[in-house]
Amino acid sequence: MNVRIETIAPIRVAFRRHVGPYDEVGATWDALLPALGKEGFLAGGVRFIGLCHDDPGVTPPEKLRYDACVEVDEGFVPLGEEGVQIIGGGEYATTTHFGAYNRLGITYGRLFGEWLPRSGREPRTAPCFEVYLNSPDDTDPEDLLTDIYVPLEPAAGRRLTAGGFPTLPL
Repeated sequence: MNVRIETIAPIRVAFRRHVGPYDEVGATWDALLPALGKEGFLAGGVRFIGLCHDDPGVTPPEKLRYDACVEVDEGFVPLGEEGVQIIGGGEYATTTHFGAYNRLGITYGRLFGEWLPRSGREPRTAPCFEVYLNSPDDTDPEDLLTDIYVPLEPAAGRRLTAGGFPTLPL
């Protein structure tokens, strides 16, 4: 498993919330994308992000929360059912999942069950998120690419400012 530690800036996103099994989030995307597209917010290489609030190994399927998100700039004003939120910056463990979305749980399992315990790092209390690098509309399931981001506590000897940037210990 190829895992990298990345420090990212906060990401402003428009979103719609899905509550229920993760394998049913397609309907939420089907509602979000036309609403943003007709307002011109899907042009120019925007990022499509899934914000995963709950662990399906702990939370019952009918209570899982997932936000279908599209990165937006400060000019975006929420429309109808869309909201705006900021995905926190800071350090993240990142790996790429190769294949169908219904197999993402395997990659999460390896990341949390194998890599994280050996890494010496701790997860931060914040949602994981996924960045979809290609589209299921024109890509075979086995060729889908998804970057998974797991928020990490700052490494020992460092702390992050409110903006998510590292500071040196005093």
